[in-house]
Amino acid sequence: MREIFGYPGGAILPVYDALGKSQLHHVLVRHDRVLRTWPMATRAPAVGIGVAMATSCPGATNMVTGIATAMMDSSPVVCITGQVSSKVLGSDAFQEIDITGITMPIHKHNVVVTKAEDIARTIREAFLIAQ
Repeated sequence: MREIFGYPGGAILPVYDALGKSQLHHVLVRHDRVLRTWPMATRAPAVGIGVAMATSCPGATNMVTGIATAMMDSSPVVCITGQVSSKVLGSDAFQEIDITGITMPIHKHNVVVTKAEDIARTIREAFLIAQ
């Protein structure tokens, strides 16, 4: 069974709605700061690719230390973050953050998905890269 470690919030709630209909097991972290040291980075070599999910700005930025740790340890991870609506991207909207820019030096690949129909393909690509 696949585990996803995550911290829900407004920007990623539609993903959580879909997650409830899947067979994936979600491990709720109780505070977004836990994403700095989430278990996925240390578990990934034993069970495959670690997966973490967080809401925009505060959740996403608190993932950065965990992403850097995973990179330094060569642990494959896929991180999914929410973002503000594509209509207000780039307008300094509430809780908007350039997480792709912040994480640029500490990952192999990242992408901003602006269309719902692109999500499945993008996640498949992320797992291929992580493998």
